[in-house]
Amino acid sequence: MNNFLNQAQLDFWEANGFLKISELFTESQKQELISWATELQARPETVGRWMQYFEVPLHDPAGRQLCRVENFLQFHDGFEALLRGEKLIGILSELMQEPAVLFKEKINFKLPGGNGFLPHQDAPAFTSFNQSYHITMMLSIDASNLENGCLEMVPGHHLQGILPAADDATLDPDFANTLRWEPLLTKIGDIVCFDSYIPHRSGPNNSARPRRVLYVTYNKASQGGFREQYYQNKREVFPPDIERDPNKNYGDSGVFNVGNPIK
Repeated sequence: MNNFLNQAQLDFWEANGFLKISELFTESQKQELISWATELQARPETVGRWMQYFEVPLHDPAGRQLCRVENFLQFHDGFEALLRGEKLIGILSELMQEPAVLFKEKINFKLPGGNGFLPHQDAPAFTSFNQSYHITMMLSIDASNLENGCLEMVPGHHLQGILPAADDATLDPDFANTLRWEPLLTKIGDIVCFDSYIPHRSGPNNSARPRRVLYVTYNKASQGGFREQYYQNKREVFPPDIERDPNKNYGDSGVFNVGNPIK
């Protein structure tokens, strides 16, 4: 098996619960990532295919703008090859210390006026299939900073287990305010891997440009492959707008909408 990470990177990962990696992609590959995200953003809402979710933007209380698209790998050859390719699977497998398999994928678009995401851990939302551990890879489609709502996390706090939570499975606000949050500024093509126990959040996009970020979650292959079942379950509990029954209340979305501004 190829070694994609050095010992210093692995040591940083163990101590901090996250790892930022730059210079994985060429300039042409970065432009390709932007093109792919732009193309997905422009796709129409379509029943039974990719899953699009919307939010109310900060600048327009009566508005509706795209927040996220999920479940798109089988409809996009480029992302399918990249996210299940040797390099990224190799990196995730080294961090897992065993073979990794893709669990779910999404792009958070955070368009201008897009809302932030509340402080939370991923682990409480990843309990559907009796899996014990996940790693999420964030890939920056656009550069991220404090103005446009970059990812923030609490290094080293991944070793504390499940933290005090509110009724909606986000972190208890009083507890979250005691934590030392650090922003993770990224450039186009940077990736940040973080484990399912590290607390993280992000602010709103107060800039005039989108802050598009790809989030791909992987689990240990020894704990099974459940991507198709995950999206089947999500469609039933928290479907995209275009698939919703107008007479049904989807407010009780459980593990499928933790910390998100999606309505």
